[in-house]
Formats: sequence, C-alpha cells, structure tokens
Amino acid sequence: MILGFRVPVVPLIPQIPTPSNTAETDWLASPQGRNLLAAEVLEIRRVLDGVFGDHLVQIGGWGGGVFLKAARTRRTAVVADRLAAGAGVLSHLDELAIPTDSVDAVLLAHVLEFHADPHTVLREAERILRPDGHLIVVGFNPHGFWGLRHFLSRRRFPPGAHHLISERRLRDWLRLLNLSVQDSRFYHFQLPFARTVRRPAGAPARVSPRASSARPAVRRLRGMSGSIWRRIRSWPPFGACYITTSRKEMYTVTPVRPVWQRRRRLVGGLVNPTTRNAA
Repeated sequence: MILGFRVPVVPLIPQIPTPSNTAETDWLASPQGRNLLAAEVLEIRRVLDGVFGDHLVQIGGWGGGVFLKAARTRRTAVVADRLAAGAGVLSHLDELAIPTDSVDAVLLAHVLEFHADPHTVLREAERILRPDGHLIVVGFNPHGFWGLRHFLSRRRFPPGAHHLISERRLRDWLRLLNLSVQDSRFYHFQLPFARTVRRPAGAPARVSPRASSARPAVRRLRGMSGSIWRRIRSWPPFGACYITTSRKEMYTVTPVRPVWQRRRRLVGGLVNPTTRNAA
C-alpha cells in the first residue's frame, strides 16, 4: 500500500542502504553540498508551513528525505528511480506508479536538471496532483554564479546535472500545464568556489600585519568595495537556486443547455377574447 492506495507494481522498501559510489551523494557530503542543503531546508520548511493535506510526495532522492520532516501532511513518501537514502518507493520518474489526482502536494527537489526528459517528469507530477494541490520545484539558477561554473566546467557542476532550467522557462512550462505560480524566490547567495573555514572555539582570528598597519582611508575604501560586492552578490538573479510554488487550477464544469429557437407566429397581434363587457 503506497500513500493509502494499493499499487502492487511498486514495492515499499522499509530501509535502503546509502549508495557510496554516486557523484551526487559524494558532492552533497562536501562542505558546499552541506551548506546548500542547510539553506534549502530553511526555504522548503518555509513553503511547507502553508501546505496541508493528507499526502506529500517528494520525487527524487535529493537530500535523503530531510525536507519532509517539516511537512504538516499526514503521510509523506520519497519516490526515487534508484537506491537512495530516505527513499521508500522505487519507480520510474517519467511513469509514476501513483494514481491520478491522489496527492495533495508534490516536491521536485533538483529532479528536472538530472533527468533526461524533464517535461515528462513535470507532467507526471501534475497528473498525480489533486485539483487545488501544490507543486514545489527547486532548481539551480543557470544565470547566476553557479550556472556560470556549470557551463565553464562543461556541465559537470553540480555533478550529474545535465541541463539547468531557468526560473522563467519553468514558469512557461507550468502555465502550459494549467498550474498557476503562487510564489517564486532565489536563495543561497554564495559563490561556488568558496569554502567555509571554521576556527576552533576560542581561537583568535588571524590579523595580517598589512591590515593592522593600513591607513583608515584605505580600510574605509576596502569596506565600501566589500559592501558593494555584497549588494551585487545578493541580487536575486545571482542566487544559486530558486524555489517555485504553484497550484493546480480547479475548473468547475457548468452544463450549458442549448437554447432552442422559438417558432415564429404566423399571425401576430391577436387579442384573447374576453367576456367582461358582455351583457
């Protein structure tokens, strides 16, 4: 039984071992991957606070099911096409073994970039959504610094991402599927080359002799340039990723009865007889 529905073709797997030979899993374990997952947990948790219902399905094993811990729905499941941590259902993503109009919310976390046919995956997500259900799509921004590194590294960053889909292009695909975009925002304004270096607790910060002997004017100039760079880097189109929330439109069918044409009268202007003035 999957999500309250009996689907015998796809077995439910209670525990799945974490693969250790995939480039995607190794990258998520790196400092850049951990920082990105921490930012995505906050963003997805903010979106899931307004999503209610019975069933929430995450398509793809990105994050190992950590995003579903903040869900307010009664039942959650992770559907993946291969063995992944947190996945409970194995199924082809372009042909989901889930009934039509049976899920209240669907989460696509970095699935369209890694799948060979993103259009079909998006149509399958729309198919299993109930009317008035929510579709949450998380993707990499091809126009930011992360997208620039993706193209400079011959489409090998992040590892396994074949094609990055822009937020505007995703909006067009959602409109074609009768999905209205409710909210969309960019996040994670970090450079793809920087790594966070954590100092031990209580260790003093290193101060270079040049910085200590620098003049106040030079330090102010450096502060101004740093603030300008932070403003440029925090501009929304430069965000590493975006999260888009859409809703499936519900159209009510009103039966329209045909208006039959009335037959024309052969004689008009006749007055009904009356006996009021009769003697």
